Amino acid sequence: MKSKTIIFKTANDLYAFNKEASKCKTDVRIRTASGTFDFDAKTLLGLFFALNLPSIDVFYDEQEKEFDEYLTSLESAE
Repeated sequence: MKSKTIIFKTANDLYAFNKEASKCKTDVRIRTASGTFDFDAKTLLGLFFALNLPSIDVFYDEQEKEFDEYLTSLESAE
């Protein structure tokens, strides 16, 4: 599993992320730094709360090269 820390700046970022995650053939998980929340990134409803968070961690399979490249545009500077 590979991970990146990302930030959603707008609701459009969230929708685009969901669309890209849905293209993945493997699981894509979202977790908060504290581990309190852990959910499937392919479900839009679960993502909505992420707009209020400073950053989230995305966990995905290393074989998802296109998704990895996409995440670079949302990557946190942390």
